[in-house]
This record gives sequence, structure tokens and C-alpha cells, in this order.
Amino acid sequence: MSINDKLYSTLGPAARVVAVVSAMSRRDDAETTRLMDTAPMATYKAHDLEFWRFLHCAERMALHTALFIEPAVTLYVSRLASLGILVHQDGGAFDVEAAERLVEAANEAVANIKAYWTAYTTTCADIGLEPVELLASVGAALSPTAKMLTGKDVEPEPELFASASALMRQLAGRE
Repeated sequence: MSINDKLYSTLGPAARVVAVVSAMSRRDDAETTRLMDTAPMATYKAHDLEFWRFLHCAERMALHTALFIEPAVTLYVSRLASLGILVHQDGGAFDVEAAERLVEAANEAVANIKAYWTAYTTTCADIGLEPVELLASVGAALSPTAKMLTGKDVEPEPELFASASALMRQLAGRE
């Protein structure tokens, strides 16, 4: 055993990092390699990393879904409220065009909600998870209005559905 080997064996983690940084700053590749190669080896016991990765991916899917759907529900409700205000205005003629725009905007919100929900439930089915149970597992649940709107028989907004599906696949670790 050489003097260098004896010296290297006495270095603790902090001292070894200081020595490696010093060797790297001098561009002393041989010394850097020796210091790194002689670092003590350790064996670790841990839960399966794939299990944790998959669990965290599923949690992120559920949280993203709740964070996407509930604001769209709020938008839908606010558009309906605006329509109600428009209908009950005092004194003026009913603005049919404004009412039609509000109805169209409310319908767009429902199509967006359906796109998010369909992307989420499809991805959940692909990986064997129950969508409502997954939401509950992260402490989230859809509001009663969101539950009603996700059940409506409407076509999901196509571009948003494609985008949300790609995001869900990515969050699920499938892409």
C-alpha cells in the first residue's frame, strides 16, 4: 500500500470532496480519478425505486386533474351566473347575442372539463387505477358540480383532449 493509498483511506466524505474539487480546479484528471475511485463503497437497502416512481406519477396525475378541472368548473358556473344576471336585468331589452355568447362559453367550459376528465380516466384505466379512488388517495375529490359536468354527454374539446392525454401519459411515466 502506497503512502497515497494510506492518505486516501483516511479521508472522510467532506475532506474527500475538498480534495476532489481542488484536483478538478487544477485540471489534475489523474488525481481526481484516484480520489473518486478510492471513495468508500456502501450498500444501501431501499424500497423498490420503480414502486415509488409509479406511486408519485399517479399522485401527480390526480393532482393535475383536480387542478385543471375545478377552475374550469368555476368558469362554467360564473358564465351561468352572468347569463342569469343578463336575463334578469331591469329596464332594457334582452341582449340575445350576449346570452348566446355566454351559453357558448359555458358549453366550451364543459367540453374542456370533459377533455381533462376523459384524458385522466383513460390513462388511469391504462395503468389499472380507479380514477375517483386515486383522487381520494391524494386528499382530492371533485366538487358536486364537477362530478355532474364530467358525466355530461358532450364531446371533449379535441385539442385540449390531445394535450391533456399527452400530459397524463407523461405524468404516468408512459411517455
